[in-house]
Amino acid sequence: MTKEKKILLCALFISSCVVLGRILSVRTPIITIGFAFVPIIFSAIILGPKYSTFVAVISDIIGSLLFPTGSYFFGFTITSFLTGLTYGLILHRKEFKINKDFIIRLIISAVLVCSLYNGVLNTIWVFIITKGASKIVLPIRILKQLIMMPVIVLTILLTCKALEERIKKLVND
Repeated sequence: MTKEKKILLCALFISSCVVLGRILSVRTPIITIGFAFVPIIFSAIILGPKYSTFVAVISDIIGSLLFPTGSYFFGFTITSFLTGLTYGLILHRKEFKINKDFIIRLIISAVLVCSLYNGVLNTIWVFIITKGASKIVLPIRILKQLIMMPVIVLTILLTCKALEERIKKLVND
């Protein structure tokens, strides 16, 4: 794949991530439910860890600047960095196949991202921002991540199945 095509795909993934994460997500004062993970995971599958990390970080920064939900906090960008890197390292392969190995890697990456990054790190960032005042939301944050794990896996599996030939063409390009 040419460098120009990779840059174009990154731009597409970044804009999709901002729209899915900031505009088409459901926000409450306690939690946000959205599908910003989809473009990050597809950038990981198609382009690899370097690009998926870039997509995750830049979409977090652009989303924070264009659609702020409070003051900017760098901790969430660290979480985005780790999320993009983890998906990229675990899901990117030279050839794309939806098989048992892919499903296992997808589950592992979703568990890591939901539990360690979104569950632990983001909760720490929220505690720092609110000076510990948000301890009452901890059970809700845990429940959300337990729900999001299978949602991520099923959404990506169904989308990959629907776009399997196109993904193979991009990965093998």
